[in-house]
Amino acid sequence: MEKGHRPIGEQAIGLMRVDRDGRILDVGCGSGWATRLMAQRATEGRVVGIDISDEMVELARSSSGNMPNVEFHVASAEALPFSSDEFTHAFSMESLYYYADISAALTEIHRVLRPKGQLAIVVDLYLENVASHQWVEQLNVPVQLLSSSQYRMLLETAGFVNVNAGRLYDRSPIPPTYTGSSFKSYEDYVSYRRAGSLLLTCEAGK
Repeated sequence: MEKGHRPIGEQAIGLMRVDRDGRILDVGCGSGWATRLMAQRATEGRVVGIDISDEMVELARSSSGNMPNVEFHVASAEALPFSSDEFTHAFSMESLYYYADISAALTEIHRVLRPKGQLAIVVDLYLENVASHQWVEQLNVPVQLLSSSQYRMLLETAGFVNVNAGRLYDRSPIPPTYTGSSFKSYEDYVSYRRAGSLLLTCEAGK
């Protein structure tokens, strides 16, 4: 996951303008690689990663032992175990479309963000990226395939303002061949790379 998504994740995190004393929530943290990247910016703050998988949380903890400003919890995005207005930033990389109730997750993220707190969401599986649609059948769990405009509507309904949707692109050269298993053909892989990742940014309304 880190190898495939880090080029995009680094760009998204850079756009978040994290302060040294930032309090950041990483929603769906997986192994914690993005959590650790943000912790390198919020050196005097607090970065919290949550994931529903206890195995991933344990891996994240074991990989972050030398970072005192990082912590991880097993938790669902639809019921966050944090106080209201607790965080200045929230980040979600390739996890939102797994949630059964995206509206509930976004409402919870809004609750734990302070007013004008920043949220950045990155997804590769979205309606406008046609090559990614084949993942719906490949994944072993249910996922939601939404458009950019549907995500915007969900964010606004949850109380977020200044919602923007854009694309981020992996700047590394596209290889001449594809040997992975995520796509049925080289052409699909090229189409996926050229479509880019969907980046949604917004602020928590009052």
